[in-house]
Amino acid sequence: MNKHGIRFTYILLILFLSIAGKSFAQEIEVITHETTLTDTIGAEMVFDFEVVNISSMVQTVFEVRTINNLPANWTSSLCFGELCFSPFFDSVATTPDFQTPALNPEDTLITSLHVTAFTNEGTANVQIQIGTFHNPNSRITLDFVANAYPVSVSDDIVQPDKFYLLQNYPNPFNPSTKINFGLKESGHVSIKLYDVLGNEVAQLVNEYKSAGDHEINFNGSELTSGIYIYRLVAGQYSETRKMILEK
Repeated sequence: MNKHGIRFTYILLILFLSIAGKSFAQEIEVITHETTLTDTIGAEMVFDFEVVNISSMVQTVFEVRTINNLPANWTSSLCFGELCFSPFFDSVATTPDFQTPALNPEDTLITSLHVTAFTNEGTANVQIQIGTFHNPNSRITLDFVANAYPVSVSDDIVQPDKFYLLQNYPNPFNPSTKINFGLKESGHVSIKLYDVLGNEVAQLVNEYKSAGDHEINFNGSELTSGIYIYRLVAGQYSETRKMILEK
């Protein structure tokens, strides 16, 4: 193969490895959802992502927070499933020390970054690198941006020029909670609820909705306590948030 053919093959490989919100290293695949979130002061913004073992061997996965630029009085922390670690931990791994087992082939690790804007507005930039103990120098880099503004929920949701999905309220809840969302334009809307393993447990909305602000009530009396993920899909727009059911 000539040098032009080699270069063309390399470009195709790069394109293939960066499609559909997925990133690949030699042994793991990382699936991202939202990488930029905006909310009000006091909100906890949750960036969900999954790490998949695509190798044929058991993998111990680590995450390292390499950039943590936060406004004053903000925090960020790493979580494996329902288990969230202290904001002081810049690195975590699927080891007994962190109460999380290594990943068998084809296993998926549900993981997330939580950024909380306690008392003031601003923008946070957080970078996480993900790799394996077997091949620690081959890492996947994720960059997240969190914004918080000093506006009320009512101020936030009246804007007609955007889609949005707000944090459910109350949260934690037992057994009922409300979910507010807005549509820039009319169309089919789906809101599904998943457990931390990614299994669908409920379909909250699955119908045509007009443009504007909407609110739904969810009753979790038939579910067990724990963390759940709800995802809105409306046309090309999608957003994911977490809710906590405490019975």
